[in-house]
Amino acid sequence: MKLTSIHAVPLAYFLEVAERGSLSAASASLHVAVSAISRQVARLEAELGAPLFEREPRGMRLTEAGLVVQQYGRRAFLDAQTLQADLQGLVSVAHSTVRLACTDGFARDYMPYAMALFQRRYPGVSFSLEVCAPAAATRMVREGLADLALTFAIAAQEGIEVVYSEAAPVYAYVARKHPLAAHKRASLKEVVAYPLALPSETNTIRQLFDLACGLEGLRPRILLSSNSLSALVGYQAYADAVYLTGSLAVRNNLRAERRVLVPIASRAMQQRALQIQTMAGRHLPPAVRAFAEWLEEDIAGRRRAVPGHPARRRAGVSRAASA
Repeated sequence: MKLTSIHAVPLAYFLEVAERGSLSAASASLHVAVSAISRQVARLEAELGAPLFEREPRGMRLTEAGLVVQQYGRRAFLDAQTLQADLQGLVSVAHSTVRLACTDGFARDYMPYAMALFQRRYPGVSFSLEVCAPAAATRMVREGLADLALTFAIAAQEGIEVVYSEAAPVYAYVARKHPLAAHKRASLKEVVAYPLALPSETNTIRQLFDLACGLEGLRPRILLSSNSLSALVGYQAYADAVYLTGSLAVRNNLRAERRVLVPIASRAMQQRALQIQTMAGRHLPPAVRAFAEWLEEDIAGRRRAVPGHPARRRAGVSRAASA
């Protein structure tokens, strides 16, 4: 049997069990009897000729085949929604909602700017925005909970299609009167000679920073560690601390906050990419596709204004799909 002939109800029940981890949890969520859900899952397994779950005492765990079907199912339901709306004449750039996920750095200024400017061109477009850690943003796209993610990655991500990628080096963000501001480029050793305000360990900048300091045997003095960009930047207004950031997160605020970006000369601090991510293999609605293209053009254009920023790194679309 081909996947294209999978019936909607068994697939929907399967996806709910996969998401909830058990038949009872799926039953409570769907308000459908456990026995009915179990029959539909068994029917799907019989039609596909492969077990989709490993039955365990405390729940259901997806098999390798189950993981493939889960990825297919998420994509199929999203594509079906787009097709249905398209046939009804509802899908257009002017009358759509785009679901976004991004990291805290982008949420502070860049994403509000991007959404507002896009809406000037397409007033009927609305957005929903989830702010989370990089891995969570990627996971939301993979699971179909977000249409696009603007986030950072250090390695290839399974089930994700990268529609745009560029190198995302880390900078020291300091006041114009700070000693580091006079440097065209600073070594990591020069940066850690001053007190620091850093993102928490879930942040890609912090992960690279900790790795780089370990490699060079450096012991930084960290005055504040936080998962809130607003708290870190606000703290800088009262404390003479160096904040590490990507350029896009603060680019619109350099003049207003009287601060500068100083490139850090450390190979280990350059090993991440800024990415626009979508679900692998998904047919994107027109508004999502248009906003992704708008982001790509804006980000690529702004890159040229940043001191020491490396050349754009884009080799077409990158895929790491499991299905």
